[in-house]
Amino acid sequence: MELREYVKACRRRWPWLLVPVLIAAGVAAGLSLSSPPAYRSSMVLFITTGSGDPDAKASRLNSYIALLTGPRVASTVVDKVGPPLTADQVRESLSAQVQDGTDLLVVTATDPDADRSKRIVTTATTALVGLAKQLDPPSAAATDGPKPSVTIAQDPVTTREPSNLVRNLAFAAVLGLLIGAIAVAVREATRKTVNDEDDLRRLGLGAVGVISLGRSSGLPGEALAEGFRRLRSLLPEIGRGSRGSSLLLAGSHSKEGTTAVACGLAIAMAETGARVVLVDANLRTPGVGRYLALDAGPGLADVLAGRASVREVLRDSLDGRLTVVPCGESRTDPGELLASPRLGAAVRALTETFDVVLVDAPPLHGVADGVVLSKVTDSSLLVVRANHTPVADVQRSKDLLERVGAKLAGAVLNALPRKLPTGTGWHRERAAVPGGAGLGLVTGDADVAETMVITPDTGPVSGPVSGRARVNRPRGKATVVNIEPDGTREPENLPAQREDPDD
Repeated sequence: MELREYVKACRRRWPWLLVPVLIAAGVAAGLSLSSPPAYRSSMVLFITTGSGDPDAKASRLNSYIALLTGPRVASTVVDKVGPPLTADQVRESLSAQVQDGTDLLVVTATDPDADRSKRIVTTATTALVGLAKQLDPPSAAATDGPKPSVTIAQDPVTTREPSNLVRNLAFAAVLGLLIGAIAVAVREATRKTVNDEDDLRRLGLGAVGVISLGRSSGLPGEALAEGFRRLRSLLPEIGRGSRGSSLLLAGSHSKEGTTAVACGLAIAMAETGARVVLVDANLRTPGVGRYLALDAGPGLADVLAGRASVREVLRDSLDGRLTVVPCGESRTDPGELLASPRLGAAVRALTETFDVVLVDAPPLHGVADGVVLSKVTDSSLLVVRANHTPVADVQRSKDLLERVGAKLAGAVLNALPRKLPTGTGWHRERAAVPGGAGLGLVTGDADVAETMVITPDTGPVSGPVSGRARVNRPRGKATVVNIEPDGTREPENLPAQREDPDD
């Protein structure tokens, strides 16, 4: 993993770094504050080695240090000081150090009780002096020169040790940060889901947009609207040319938010004045009707079964600005219905009448419905839920669409939370967003949700406007187009409807 990717991962997973630091610092602070204060008593001994040999001098000093921290001195201290002190506690509290360039040996005893630390160091040094006299050989007294000796040069001095709280906190914070950094590295090395646009690019998919709740807008609905507008602007080929374009939106599995993205993109495209039709081709688990609050009625399944014409199933939504082909009622196998030749004829008829045909498809894995639909649409847009869709499944979906000859328009990363924010900000009446058509605001669960539609004239409304597809023409006339399954059209001119200034 490159350094740039690791830095991005740390920014994305900053709680993974912060939580270990806080936990480690909290533990260190608790231990430091709960531990009793420590007192240190020190005495200075003057050591006479009786030899000018530096090696012999160092050897004798080391011997005295070993005797001081050994079991014999510890036993003497326990006998003099008494319980509850033990020999191991004495040996742990005692320490000795030679001052550089001198014959002075500093003996120190540390204990939570100031008086006891003083008694420990006094008893230990007295025991060392007596022990040194016993162990010195008789021959050392017969030689000329100074005799080896250990004398007390300074009486005990007791001080309270400074608190180690700041040092412990700093050490714990560094340790926690290191643990968090390792955790992020391991998680990034082993993760199997798509997290950001760079993951899509590494899979060879062009990321055409990210749908998320940004922080620049005060209301969640405005953030969603801007996300779908950005997605619309990154699909320049959609709705251009003499003939309409059809775009399939599909995910690898359910719960990818495909229906939410399809509805949002359809509304955003309708803002521009384009003639947009949204087809609910998910015959197994339809969701467009719930998002746009459409009443039950005939739809695509009825057209494919030959029970209705395309004209009869067209429904208006958003005050006639968006046309919808609902799922309808399927009484047979959905796979058998989608294999009908009527599917291609219906999509061709819609592209000849509308500028944009958006098809909400079922998941690509598990059933063949999505693959069949990709063969009759101009291009396909793969919907990927951030931190949910496995990388392997996205790669399988891409390979599957390429094998059947589908043209991939790219992928859109659905980074919406599974539970969107709720509150008065979603429902209060306010001025509509620029563009005239308004946007649907999805509330509740991202897969089964209610939709509030904001329009420039009426404020929040819910529910569809049933009827035939009304296409507003710039020359002041509205045309109702009757579409037959074979692709023929029967236009009927009606009186011009009031048009918005932005249309």
